Amino acid sequence: MAPLITFFIIGILLISLGANVLVQYTERISKDLNISYFFSSLVFIGLATSSPEVFISIISSLENKANIAVGNALGSNIANIALVFAISVFFIRITGESFSKIFTKEVKIFVGYLLLVTLILILILSDGKVTLIDSIVLMSSFIIFLIFMKSNNVKQKEPDESYVEKNILKNSLMIVLSILILLFGTRVFLDSATEIAYFYGIPDYVIGLSLTAIGTSIPELATAIESARKNNIEFIVGNVLGSNIFNIVLVLGLVGFIDYEGTNYIDSIDFLRDMFMILSTTILLIIISKNYNIYLTRLLNIMLFSTFIIYQYNLYAL
Repeated sequence: MAPLITFFIIGILLISLGANVLVQYTERISKDLNISYFFSSLVFIGLATSSPEVFISIISSLENKANIAVGNALGSNIANIALVFAISVFFIRITGESFSKIFTKEVKIFVGYLLLVTLILILILSDGKVTLIDSIVLMSSFIIFLIFMKSNNVKQKEPDESYVEKNILKNSLMIVLSILILLFGTRVFLDSATEIAYFYGIPDYVIGLSLTAIGTSIPELATAIESARKNNIEFIVGNVLGSNIFNIVLVLGLVGFIDYEGTNYIDSIDFLRDMFMILSTTILLIIISKNYNIYLTRLLNIMLFSTFIIYQYNLYAL
């Protein structure tokens, strides 16, 4: 057991290192491409911090452990809000104006799409499986969403020239290096986490919801806390929204393409419990970000974090 725990920790450290480098250099390239800070954090950073989940989805699906991938995607969406967002809000000095600039037109569009794709996910997982058709539906919804964004001309602001980074080749090479670190770290993390869980008789799906979900949310947590210390709330919300969208359309979407016969199966009770958590935490994120009242915001954030603790406890208690 001691070697497994050691490899488990090494895997988490490698994932964190790879994700942090990926976030850093992806952000630099996105600024070169003249993209707004929110859109950058949502699309580029959201995709970058979802890369551990993507790798876990690919590896576990190839090894006929698609339930880990499904559980990891759902668990990560819960952890991104109830753990990452909730903890980051604790570091923010909330005033009446703290969240005043969050819900712009483009933020509302992305929130709407996240809610829509979550509802689609409920229909897809109602039979307990992610099939090839399901994956095509998820991927198609994202393509349609991007076309909608383009047709509605969501504008991007001009970047601050002081942030412009011109060495595209160097940044691209660092991104490739970070992906390799992530891939290796994910391999080590997934193998050790699975063996530890099997030792204690924990099912694949619960492994995904808990161990792998929390482990792969570490990059988002580190990024969010740093952003909270700088009071950059826009970045936190964009990162969480982007990561959750990609966890659904990419992480779950890949499951059906790889495990196309739909051999994965989720119990209906587990499915209802987890989808309720995803919807309720997403709604709480919206309410907290609206900041109707400073004290209410703090209270709801404590409730949000508490639900995550209770949820994780119940996973193992059951």
